[in-house]
Amino acid sequence: MEYLVTYGWAILAIVIIAAVLWYTGVFNPSKFRGGNECGGFGSFTCIDQVITTTNTTIVLGNAVGRSISAGAVSIVGTDEPTSCTADDTLGAGGSTTISPNSRVYIECSTPTTLSAESAYDWTISFTFTDQQSSLVKTDAGGFIRGKVG
Repeated sequence: MEYLVTYGWAILAIVIIAAVLWYTGVFNPSKFRGGNECGGFGSFTCIDQVITTTNTTIVLGNAVGRSISAGAVSIVGTDEPTSCTADDTLGAGGSTTISPNSRVYIECSTPTTLSAESAYDWTISFTFTDQQSSLVKTDAGGFIRGKVG
């Protein structure tokens, strides 16, 4: 009983302090995240992204470990970009074959409804063909979010 009285007040004080910090948002990781985010892919690593009022460019690394052929790209969300292409170079006209551990550039035209500093949160589905097995696969777990630059 003596330990409960002695240490009970200390435990109660720690619980109260933790509750106050939780309420003020100190334990909220989204409060500390900065800028733009990209992630959720199983077969790709996020390298970079640039979203402007006229163009969307997303750079992903090929984490499959084998050559792939880039296929269709689908972006879903509010004011999502349209007319997306994927290839191995920045700018139109690159090869759709992406070697292991290299980059794939996804370029889209951004809708005119987005203005500077508009927030976006889009889900990306990327279809590709594994060059070794010739199987068509879709990585549908990707996302990008942030503010238009």
